[in-house]
Amino acid sequence: MLRALPLIAAAAALVACSSTPGSATPSGIARYADDPRLGEEARNICFARSIDGFSMNERDSVVLHEGRTRYLVAVAGTCMDLEYAEAIALDTPTGCLTPGDAIIVSRAMGGTFGPQRCIITSIRNWDPKAKAKPAPEAAPAAEENPA
Repeated sequence: MLRALPLIAAAAALVACSSTPGSATPSGIARYADDPRLGEEARNICFARSIDGFSMNERDSVVLHEGRTRYLVAVAGTCMDLEYAEAIALDTPTGCLTPGDAIIVSRAMGGTFGPQRCIITSIRNWDPKAKAKPAPEAAPAAEENPA
């Protein structure tokens, strides 16, 4: 019985740390599911060498800039240093960046043990000028007629 006590305690601790379904905040591209800036899926970003900036970097996504064109790129799992990236590079064997290629993340201070390699899982078009759709107007209440 005493040998089972640590196992029971460990199992109870794991249950206490687990989250309930639906309570976790969405991550990656799912975080922007209702955002009007999120566009169609892009199969690739050709001319990957012309990527000239990035923004909105989170642990699991980043917006890459190619001139005036923007792409929301999701990476597998979490990429610990992506949120604090000071520089990124693209690791692609061809001229086109596709899911399965990688983003190499660098931080000047701190970070993990050197540059971090983050595998791309999805690429979506991103329109920073898109505006949220206005909320539908409420129907006017029926006027009451005094008798």
